[in-house]
Amino acid sequence: MLSRSPRALGTLRALVAGSALLAMTACGGGGGSTGTNPVPNYGQCGNDTSYQLARPQSGSNIGTGNQTFEIVASGNNNQIYQSYQNFQLVLVPQNSNSGGITTGPFSLANDKGGYAPFQSDFYYSTQLQGNLQFGQTYNVYLNAFTSNCTPIGPIGQLYT
Repeated sequence: MLSRSPRALGTLRALVAGSALLAMTACGGGGGSTGTNPVPNYGQCGNDTSYQLARPQSGSNIGTGNQTFEIVASGNNNQIYQSYQNFQLVLVPQNSNSGGITTGPFSLANDKGGYAPFQSDFYYSTQLQGNLQFGQTYNVYLNAFTSNCTPIGPIGQLYT
């Protein structure tokens, strides 16, 4: 039986949204849809700034074990800075029937020598909550697991 905790429901929403995004992309639906959207539109999670995957950077080959991830956001006058502990990443495999793997909640990170794509960079760190499958391409989405919003992304892509 599925748990009905807010965190479990947020993770489920992220997986459904990620699957829907992948299905739309596979069908060429990136430019809009003429059909009915299966995911309710509550707006995007934390869409008030720009984000990038910082560690590992998008396009990296990574191991399959439990690891730390870091994102960088543009500035601190935004939703993620105000409630970063309510956000997580969801890694959704492109060519697999398995569901996505989530991370724990974010914490603020200090990465003075890290990847700095914005004029004002703020870093957030999180830990993967499972193992990835070898030989997969993962799309990385930003999700607010305490809200009925649509995950942002992909904000990066990783390979195992």
